[in-house]
Parts: sequence; C-alpha cells; structure tokens
Amino acid sequence: MEHVPAQAAPRPADAHDGHDGHSRHDSHDSHDSHDSHDTAPGTPSVPAHVTEPADTRDALLGATALLRLGGMPGAAWTAGAAEHLFEGAARHADTTERLAAQARALADRLGAEVVPHPSLASADRGAVLALRRRLHSGAAPGTPDCVLLERSPAVPAGLAGQARALLHGAEAAQAALARLRQEVTAEQQRVAEQAWRTACSSPVMRAFLDSAAPALVGDIERRLADGQSWSGKQLRKRAAYLWRIVGRAAVKTTPRGWAGQIAVLPVTGGPDPDDGRPPLLAPGTPLGALAAIAVENVHLLRAGTAPADLRTADPATLLAPTPLHFAEPSAPAPGDPPGQVRCYVVDPRAPGRLRQIVLRRTRVLESVLALLAGGPRTLGELDRMLPPLSAPPGGPAVAPAVLRGFLQHLHGLGVVQICRAPRQHCSGWVPAETVGATGALPPTPGGGGADAWFLDSYRRLGADAAVPAAAAARVRRGLRIAARLAALREADRPAEPPERQPWFAGLTEQARPISEILADRLSADDPPPVRRYTGWHPAHDPAGGYARLLARLDAAARSGTACVDLDDALLDELGAPPADSTLPPWPVDCLLRPLRPCTDGGPVAVLETASSAGVLDARFADGLRTLHGGYGNSDAYRAFLAAVEERSGVRFVDLLVPPLAERSANAVRRPVTTRWWTGDPDPTPYYGSSGGQARYLPLDRISLRRADGRIVAEADGRRVIPVYQATLSPAPPYDTLVRLLLAASHPAASYLVRLDALDAALPDRARLPRLTAGGDLVLAPATWRVDRGKLWEPGDDLLAKVRVLALLRRSAGLPRHAFVRTAPGAKPVPVDLASLTALQLIERLCAREAGTALLVEEMLPAPEDLLLRDPLHGGASVAAQLLLRLPHDRCAGRLAEAAADALVHGGRHDVPGPPARRPAGAANTR
Repeated sequence: MEHVPAQAAPRPADAHDGHDGHSRHDSHDSHDSHDSHDTAPGTPSVPAHVTEPADTRDALLGATALLRLGGMPGAAWTAGAAEHLFEGAARHADTTERLAAQARALADRLGAEVVPHPSLASADRGAVLALRRRLHSGAAPGTPDCVLLERSPAVPAGLAGQARALLHGAEAAQAALARLRQEVTAEQQRVAEQAWRTACSSPVMRAFLDSAAPALVGDIERRLADGQSWSGKQLRKRAAYLWRIVGRAAVKTTPRGWAGQIAVLPVTGGPDPDDGRPPLLAPGTPLGALAAIAVENVHLLRAGTAPADLRTADPATLLAPTPLHFAEPSAPAPGDPPGQVRCYVVDPRAPGRLRQIVLRRTRVLESVLALLAGGPRTLGELDRMLPPLSAPPGGPAVAPAVLRGFLQHLHGLGVVQICRAPRQHCSGWVPAETVGATGALPPTPGGGGADAWFLDSYRRLGADAAVPAAAAARVRRGLRIAARLAALREADRPAEPPERQPWFAGLTEQARPISEILADRLSADDPPPVRRYTGWHPAHDPAGGYARLLARLDAAARSGTACVDLDDALLDELGAPPADSTLPPWPVDCLLRPLRPCTDGGPVAVLETASSAGVLDARFADGLRTLHGGYGNSDAYRAFLAAVEERSGVRFVDLLVPPLAERSANAVRRPVTTRWWTGDPDPTPYYGSSGGQARYLPLDRISLRRADGRIVAEADGRRVIPVYQATLSPAPPYDTLVRLLLAASHPAASYLVRLDALDAALPDRARLPRLTAGGDLVLAPATWRVDRGKLWEPGDDLLAKVRVLALLRRSAGLPRHAFVRTAPGAKPVPVDLASLTALQLIERLCAREAGTALLVEEMLPAPEDLLLRDPLHGGASVAAQLLLRLPHDRCAGRLAEAAADALVHGGRHDVPGPPARRPAGAANTR
C-alpha cells in the first residue's frame, strides 16, 4: 500500500460543526465500511499571505462533545476476580478466630474447674496444664487430649464434650484450609490462562500488545511450547503484565492505539426526561463502526530523514533551520573574538537529547540563516538566492556545488533540517460486527517497527447519541461551584504570579529579546520547577474560609458521613469569591466520567479536570476532520481567537516545540487555530492536513518586558500572546523557553480546576467522604487511607495474602473496584480487590515508591455501571470519559468581547506587521 504525505490544504468554506457531521455520516456504515484512502500528496509551504477562514463567529463553542472510550470491556477486567475465594478466606479467618476464642474459654474452665479438683490424678495434672497452655494460645485440643478429659473423673462431662466439639471444629477448619489452598492454586492458574485467552482472542488486545510489547506474545508461545507452567516465575510475571494491559485498556480511557478510542457526538437540546435531570449519556448507548488514522512518527522521521546528502538532493527538498539558534553580535573592533551562532541541535548519536554547538558567523552562514529566517525554503530557492548573497563584496559568486556542500555540512551538524510532512493513512470505516466476526481491525500501515507509526482509533455512535443540553447545563452549574471552591483553596495559598517570581527578576520595562533571556536562564543552570498536582493542602490561615471548610469536612469524616455536598450557600458563608470572578471568560474543557442516573437523581458525572480549551482534543482534530468532514469545536475556537484579536489588537502565536522522544512525538499534533506560529519553523509535523494556514514568526523577533505589572511579549514592539496547545511536557531546554513565553500568555492559559485528593489536607483520617457540587458533579470520590503495615509480607504464601486483603477490605469498608495511589495526585492504578491480580499490583506499588500508606479511591462509575455498549465485544459495556466544552451554548463572537476586555484591561494593542526579511544576528544574546 502506498502512503503519501499529508497536505495542509485550505479549510473548506462550509465547514460543519460536530452536530451536523455526526448526523450526516451515522447512517452510512455499509456504504464506506471498506473504503481506504491516503491523503493527497504535497508539502505545505509558508504562504505569502494568510488565507482567512470563513466567518464562524456564530458557531457555538461547544456544539460537539468528544468521547474517550476504553478499548476493552469492563467485563474483561473483572473476569480476573474470584470473590468467592476472598469470601471463603475471610470466613475461614472468622472460623479460626472463633475456634481460638473457644479454646481460650476452655482453658479458663480447665484452670478454674479441673486443675484444682482433688480428683485430678497427679499423673494427669501435667498433661492438663500443658493442654491449658496450648488452649490459651488458641490451639485446639488433640484426640489424646479429648480422651484424657473424657476418662478423668475431675472433668465435667460438658467440658469434655466442649473439648471434643472444639476438636471437630478444628479438623473441619483444617480441611477447609486445605481446600482453600487448592482453590487458590487453581485460581492462580485460571487467572493466568484467562489473561492469555483474552490476549489471543481479542483483536484490540493483540493490536495493543503488538505496539506496547511486540515480542511478548511470541515469547509466551515459546515458553508454553517448551512445557513451562503458568505457576512458574517467568510466565507468572508475563501474566501479571497482561492483566495490567487489560486493566489499562478496560478502565483507563486515555487514547492510545486501539486501547483508547475516540468518538464525537452533538450537544443538543432534545426532549428532556420527565424529571428534567437527564444523564450525559443514555444508558445502553451503542458504539458503531471503527476507523483508524495512522501518522508517521515525526521524531523517527527527522532522525532518519532521506535523502541524507543535500549535494544531490531534489531542488524541491524543503529546508528549515533548527528551532533554537541564536546569533551573537559581530566583533565591534579588530582583534576581538568573531561573532558566532549558538545552536541547540539533536544529537545524532542520541536523538532523544539536544547538544549545543557554536558556529563562527561567516558570510555564507549569515546568508543561509537570513534566507531561512522567515520559514522553510526549497533547495531550488536557495540555489538561486544564495550565490549573490554569499559572494564577498566585489568578488565572484560562490559556486553552487560549494554551497550545496556547505548546506550538507550544516545538515550533518543538525543546524539545518529537512522538512518532510509525515505520511498519513486513513483506513475508512469498518462495521463493529465485521470486526467481531473476522477478528480483523481496520488495516493500518506495517513496517518500520512498532514505533514507526502513531495510530488513533475512532468509533461511530448510535444515530440517537447526543449530550442533552440540560445535562450540559448541570455540568456548568457544578463547574461554577467547583471554580469557587478551587478559588477558596487557592486564596489560602496563592500562587505567585510570574512577574513576582525570582525567575523573572531580570525583566524590566525595557524589552529584551527572548534569545537573550533564554541564554541567561540556561547559563544560570536553574531549570523551571516541575509542576505536579499534589491535592488539597493543610490550611495556612486558621481563621480563613478554607480552614473552616476543612474543619467541616474533618468533622464529616470523623462522623462517618459518606457524602458531603457543597453548594453556593455554604461557599457564600465561607467567603468564597463569586463564580463570575472565578471562571475565566474563556472556553473551558471539562473532562468528565459520566455516571448512570439514580432514582434520586444524583450527580451527572465525576469532574476530573477543567482546563483551558483546545489542548486535550488538539491531537484528534485533524483525524475528525478527515473522518467526519469537520470538527466544529476547533473551527469555533479558531473563530473565537480571531474575534479576540480583532477586539484587543493582540496577536495569538502558537508555540511549536519539537518532540525529542519517540513515544511522545504524537502529542504535538494540533489544528491550526492561530494565524501565526513560532518555535519550530517546520509546521508539517504539527498541523498535518488541518484547515487554514499560518505564518511563521521567528523566535528572535520576540521580546519580553514588564508593562502595567504584567509580563508581555512583543514582536517588533507589538504585543503577541503565545499559546501552547500540546499535551507534551517539553524537554530541556525547550521547557525553559515555554515557561518564559507562557508567562506572557492569556489569563486562562494556566487555568486548572481539579479537586480530588482531599486526603493531602486531612492525613489523619482513615476514610474521607465523597464531595459533590450542588448534587450535580462529583468533585472528589471517597478515599481510604490504608496503613501499609496492615498489609501482608512479600514472603507470605498466596493464601495468607488473600486472607489479609479480604479482612482488610471488610474491616476498612473498601470498595471492590478502586484506584490505588501511593501519594495524593500520584498516578492511579485500577485494582479489583476481589482478584488475585490485586496482590501483585499492590506489591508493585509499594515496591516502586516508599511510604507508610496507600490511598484507595472508589472507582466511579464501577464496571457494572458503565453506560456504553460495544458490539465489538458482544454488547459488553465499556468505560468512557466525556470532554465537554463550556460554555456549550455561546458563540465565539459573544464570548470574545469579555475575553478581550480581560486580556488587555481596556487598552488596545496593535498587531504585528508582516515578517521582516533581515539578517540573522539582529537579536543579541549577550
């Protein structure tokens, strides 16, 4: 199959929003189920002018919702459970404890009635005393003991009968223990075989394993063929890995290959249920056809770009400079060191890291960088334009072959890179029933290794699938309370704004080039701090509203309250800021876990995060446009930014940061939402075939300064607003560049509402209640703190571990299905506490991170409460997250006015002019 580069074609003028696209294609599975096509060839270039998109200011910002789906059904994960085994172990522990109590009671009777009895023979006294000691330790009497008691005249008949009954009970318990051991051994074998059957029978699991662990299946097959048993250490470890893969694909919905899939559905009014409290997703909503879009790994593509020799390359080959290169000034006087260009280039020996090189500023290097300063150019253009520019004054032009050789030298150093659009393959739609019958997923490219292509999988939904506007309105009401609560928490420990941080102490009202500031920060060897959510914090102000809130929650936890609902009245009493001041005038993406409706209404979803729009869905916009003919949310967001520009005079600039690792290269893809970009001069790995085009703004044209107490970025003295729309955490030194530029971003750029991990603020409570917002959203699921000292020892036998976990779950009231963490905000691991797989997962967590406790969070929704049905898995239910953009019912133009006012505080700024072609080195780094 032939694969061709994706083309950045202009966006159609009649782009549809997600609602129209969804209703248009949902009924055509049979028509295009086997269509397969590749995108048209071509390589995008920097246009001479901007192609403006059609006016979409009246498009609703959140007319389309995005679903993130589990690739495996919840039943595939819960199939590893053996609840009867854990119940049997708990019952046996109860029986053992009951028998021990009876033994101690019998010992007391022996001491009180038999030992002092005058009829007790002297020869029997020692045996009775030894029996009493054993009984006090909880041991049951043996047969000889019972015979002794039954023949001794000093022992009452009832006491001897009690001893005989205790013996029979102990024998029955011992037999039950033997059966339990056999059951545990059999269950260990069954669980391993179940994981292997799932891996072999499920096309989703096979595809996921092919990408995550390509050699694993073959390795297991060879070991089984050699006669190894699942009870052996090697196959046992592999079975544990298979179960972790099943859990990831069934419980976690983060998109990755076929393990996490994407679907879209409209947000619509529609008829409301009688109670007026509809769910976000109707229970039993079916999934439909499958499709896949594969894109080449741009990191590998750049690391091995061909042709390698620019001396013989095609004139159409497109070149661009390395993103981070800064020229230092020429020598002001004879005898001083020559000027130089400092570059951060990919190390060819270790493509995952950058190295710093310094080149002397020669006339030909100046000419090359000057021609590439405005963006990529073809070799043919450089062949025509370089000779006259690089010729010495009054001297002959440099021969083209010499210039080609110099370009090849720069390419070998990494200073110049070849621009090549990653190829893209679209499989077309295949009905789920066809995949289930044949076991064959939609075709994807082969060759190049497991990491050569990134695959995103997509699903259609039933024709009636939609998010009711009434349910979206409940999310917005809950979000308003959540935003107020987050602001109350933040007020107790306010974050220091960038302009007050020591990191930016060198900034004044005098503009400094970003290259100069970056050089200072890198030379200071002070990397930006890693930001990680660590949950709620203990109150700093004991008299503040946040401290009073924690006191209420602590009292609820002490009293055993299962759920605490927070509403506006309580937040008013605590002095929380009003909702209008806590929610930014900006589109916000809410990541939700939809819940099944209850008879009493109940929350509509679990709120995981609420953050600035345009990031979590960016990677899928191009694929949705290819498969559905449009993605209304990205079109409306682009219109929103354009309207803010028009009202404020600022210019939004998208910051493109190249990926430096194979596994993260997929996270840089995004639609074109701004009319300018900066950073990487080659946009092809990022924008793909998204509609619209943007213009390149070189980094050395951007400067930072302080103005009116804020940090602002400017290009040629005019304000720009950098935005970063990738989920990728940039690697050094790009992390420093991103932090510097985002200090001048819009106010909502760093907006985040996340309210789980209450345990960090109340570490002394063994159980914390579920928190809800006005009955509409779950903000924090219930959490249990488990002392690791109550766990088993790693060297205990398997049955002992089962017994400890069963008793711990019962005594602490732990739910069967949970997410377990080692610390507040740490990565959650799904665990079925009625499965042998839980033992290995918990041991693995404890071994990976030291600590005294584990945090167990209830899984909402539980596997039995999942809402969507997948015919690919026989109609079994699958997990889902919903990405809902708010406000869902406002158009881009209406919200842009408030956003512009917040951005500039009433002061209009001019926009940047066209890019200037100027010599490299205009920005000084010293």
